[in-house]
Amino acid sequence: MAYLFIFLSAFCSLLIAHFLKVTEVKQLRTLNTLTANYLVAALFALVWGTLKAGFGFLNTDLLFFGFCLVVGIFFIANFIAYSKSVHTNGVGVTITAMRLSLLVPVLLSVILYSEYLTFLKTIGVILVFASLILLKPKKTEVKVGTINAGWLLLIVFALSGFADASLKVYEEEFSTELNELIFMGLVFLGAFFIGFISSIYRKGQLFTREEFKLGTLIGLPNLYSSIFLIYALADISGSIAYPMVNMLSVAGGTALGLLRWNDSVSTMQWIGLSIALVAILILL
Repeated sequence: MAYLFIFLSAFCSLLIAHFLKVTEVKQLRTLNTLTANYLVAALFALVWGTLKAGFGFLNTDLLFFGFCLVVGIFFIANFIAYSKSVHTNGVGVTITAMRLSLLVPVLLSVILYSEYLTFLKTIGVILVFASLILLKPKKTEVKVGTINAGWLLLIVFALSGFADASLKVYEEEFSTELNELIFMGLVFLGAFFIGFISSIYRKGQLFTREEFKLGTLIGLPNLYSSIFLIYALADISGSIAYPMVNMLSVAGGTALGLLRWNDSVSTMQWIGLSIALVAILILL
């Protein structure tokens, strides 16, 4: 069953990318759609988590709730950049940049938790930067607002990395106090409040029926991509599960972009994708 859960986790990641692409193509408001996504995901996670563990998390230190709010900011900011990049840079290239962000928690583990960086992993770090350079599109005139489309890949890489690093902090500092569902539910709730406040500030309808529908379609895969991975990790080691999920996501994202959305991938980007797959294998 573990390998089925790995496949389902990667499949959920592809669904997220697909629906974010739909959001951009239909010219829906990204922030409002993501706000609906986090509302749905938070409700599912918190209801499920409290059914399993009760309401003991309400007695947790305020520092933890502050931590969840900060992580929520990273999550929603990352998804906004991710959505824009999927539209401008393509599904496969954007998913690859996101998956390469595992470099950030690796370096965090070395700096904060005294984990050892082997020679092979050092090579993996170098390959990450090489692949990011190759993935950057040559068309510098393509912009999203005032931001060059190529920079969006680096923004997705950085924000995804900080979001992933926060999970490492949770595992090291808070995992004995709260289960994963409650933690993710609180993070999603924090992201929802940030999106809600921002949407109110911009005025207008919080979200249309179409935006709420797409937000729901994004929210459930958003939650279950993590849940399925947790299920897989219960049966097999992370050294097997993480590389497989990342590999399937990169390969599936590239195929989805080419077959469904007619993404164009340059020769240099193909080389970057190949190097990225090698870097992912080395770092995990």
